[in-house]
Amino acid sequence: MKKSSFKVEQIINASPNQAWEVIGAVSGVEKWLGPITACRIDGGKRFCTTEDGTFEEDILKVDHHSKVLEYAIPSQHMIPVENIFGTMEVSQASDGKALITWHWNFEVLPENEEVAKNTFEMLGGMGLSGIDSLINQKAA
Repeated sequence: MKKSSFKVEQIINASPNQAWEVIGAVSGVEKWLGPITACRIDGGKRFCTTEDGTFEEDILKVDHHSKVLEYAIPSQHMIPVENIFGTMEVSQASDGKALITWHWNFEVLPENEEVAKNTFEMLGGMGLSGIDSLINQKAA
């Protein structure tokens, strides 16, 4: 196994506070990330369900001032990686809109790294677009 990382960023049509309201809530992931069909919080853990099974996340940090969420997924069934450490950060873009940066560190076999990064790119894009859509549906 080797250590690797991947990052996606997107400016969405919302204020940083609106974006953080969704991300910082920690719950409700099923509302903006398609593969997640259900999600619940119990203590410092988030339990997520997909069509293929469940996995749990350790919520490590929810910093409302800096708008940073950090979580760990020791094991899961969707991506051929282990020990995922994820960070979602909301900042203000130059136009005043929200810039969301989603970054993952993980362990992966070298032969699975490209597949893993492609999967993170797909999930990240889906999630960031989902956050944008969710906020704009509420505003409509």
